[in-house]
Amino acid sequence: MKLTSLSRLKLINIAIFLSILTILWSLAEGTVSVFFGAEHESVSLLFFGINSFVEVASSCVVLWRFLKKGSGFHKEGSTDNLIAIERKATIVIGTLFAILAIGTFADAIYTLVKNGKPDTALAGLIISSISIFFMALLWFSKLLIAKLLNSSSMMSDAKCTLSCIKVTLVIFFGSLIYSVWSGGWWIDSASALILGLFFAKEGIEMILWAKSKDFDGGCCKNDSVKNNNRDDNYCGSINDCNNKECKITISS
Repeated sequence: MKLTSLSRLKLINIAIFLSILTILWSLAEGTVSVFFGAEHESVSLLFFGINSFVEVASSCVVLWRFLKKGSGFHKEGSTDNLIAIERKATIVIGTLFAILAIGTFADAIYTLVKNGKPDTALAGLIISSISIFFMALLWFSKLLIAKLLNSSSMMSDAKCTLSCIKVTLVIFFGSLIYSVWSGGWWIDSASALILGLFFAKEGIEMILWAKSKDFDGGCCKNDSVKNNNRDDNYCGSINDCNNKECKITISS
């Protein structure tokens, strides 16, 4: 069965399921990462665990958005109440991005200044390799549901998951390099500094979009998209997000 043939209520149930799954996975991932990070004195793995808890917070916001009584999400089109809920959720997730950016900078700078080298790279390799595969599936699923529901908060959460994947890739390749060349301990921290800039940019854009008078609760950020002009700054790989193909009419 194609997702486009599902009712809006069923799509929202999928969104809720994805949020719960993300929360459970990220809690487990974060706990394991913090434990092994402390055990092997790996600052990057410790930060990775903390980053997982940011993902938990983001998914909790989306869960609140879809479970909130009176949100009007069973109806087609945008109501004032629905837009207000989407606005709050998007602002909170944008703020989480800003926190993630600050944490990324702090972790990278601390590691570089302290010349932080973990006891072993094995834990980082194992945890990150498992996480990349699972989080990629979650990200793609959230991206698709955000498109079908035309939800700003769901799209923001998908972007948060993508950011976690980027951090995971940095941990993976950093651990891989360190396992064969101990002199490359600084590479993941240097890469994290660059990621921090992108996280800050994403967070600021989300907050500005949510506060904009043009905010309609949808997954794209301005009228240029409605006119079939792409705005990849916010929509990511979901292009023309408010056009007919994306904003599908789904019966409830």
